[in-house]
Amino acid sequence: MAFKDLKRKSPMTDDYGTSLEEAFKNGMERTTAHYQAILFMYKQLHDALIKKHAEELEVARVQGKLELFDELFNMSALSEEKEKIESELVLAEAKAADVKVPYIDWYKLNEPQMFD
Repeated sequence: MAFKDLKRKSPMTDDYGTSLEEAFKNGMERTTAHYQAILFMYKQLHDALIKKHAEELEVARVQGKLELFDELFNMSALSEEKEKIESELVLAEAKAADVKVPYIDWYKLNEPQMFD
């Protein structure tokens, strides 16, 4: 229905059907499909945000461990453990950077109430 052919003989019948029941059924199907697509997009966004948050928590955990290590143990004998924690931090930051959160322009989709 995005492109309307102006040469059709009966555009109303082609779009909505010949009876009220058929028009209602077609409208319900289109509305249902529209909102199912919106819910699917929102679910993808929500899942990506949860995954991103989990990775950011992992980065914060490793950074906290490294800061605690620096404050409590200023000994050179534990440098291997410090290097291990630093490599763990680099790995956690790389994982967090790999998580992509999709951007959905709700205003472009005529759904501004999704921000409320």
